[in-house]
Amino acid sequence: MQIPIIRAALLGAALATSAGPAQAGDAAARRIIGFSPDGNYFAFEQYGQLDAGASASGYSEIDIIDTRIDEFVGGKPIRIVDESEEATMTVDQARKQAAAEAAPILARYGIAPRGDRTAFDKFTFPDETVAYNDIARLEQVSQKWLSPTYDQLGISTIQLDQILAESKTDCSASFDEAQQAADTSGKALGFRLTLQGQDGKPIKVLHEDNAVPGSRNCPTSYSLSEAYEFAPEGKSAVIAVLVQRFSQGFEGRDRRFIAVTGQAR
Repeated sequence: MQIPIIRAALLGAALATSAGPAQAGDAAARRIIGFSPDGNYFAFEQYGQLDAGASASGYSEIDIIDTRIDEFVGGKPIRIVDESEEATMTVDQARKQAAAEAAPILARYGIAPRGDRTAFDKFTFPDETVAYNDIARLEQVSQKWLSPTYDQLGISTIQLDQILAESKTDCSASFDEAQQAADTSGKALGFRLTLQGQDGKPIKVLHEDNAVPGSRNCPTSYSLSEAYEFAPEGKSAVIAVLVQRFSQGFEGRDRRFIAVTGQAR
């Protein structure tokens, strides 16, 4: 996949500034944990430091997902954070606590590093807690499609389309001028994820929002970071696509990851 020169130039600064100590800002980094042997479960961690609002706590969230229904095991992720004004929790402390809480569940399902990363946009810097003043640039140039490089399932493109979906939260301030021209009352920005074949035709709609949960904090945009595939012996292959979700935080944009999972066919 060829990266436009202007895109690389815009994001080069983000890599340079994010390589040092963590700065005020809320751009999660991620760690892939892996799949269960039967492909029924996928897990990853996202972590960082809250921007300088009421709390500057380190945080860690471990998402353990049942790929058969694309829902969290236990109904919610494992999330460690101190949201008090007196927070002193570091990122390392949050990560250790989350890892300890997740360990029995990961062991129960045998979740471990397995599967292949088949698509990756390196300019999303998923391994970095990007400095807050670079997150807006990252959002602007992040892309809505990925092309798997060694896919065995006949998938040529993973396509993300932003759509309006129902919301119980008032998200009017999160829409840009063009979006506000439409009727956005009772709506928030959601997304649809489509797998396309070698002929360019849709193979499968992997995900489509009917409603946007308040936990997404009124997204301003979505884009694609990477995709993983795992083919358990004697079973259909499973795919996990990591979507970036941007929203307005205390000191600028926030970046989080959403994993969308399911059978590739």
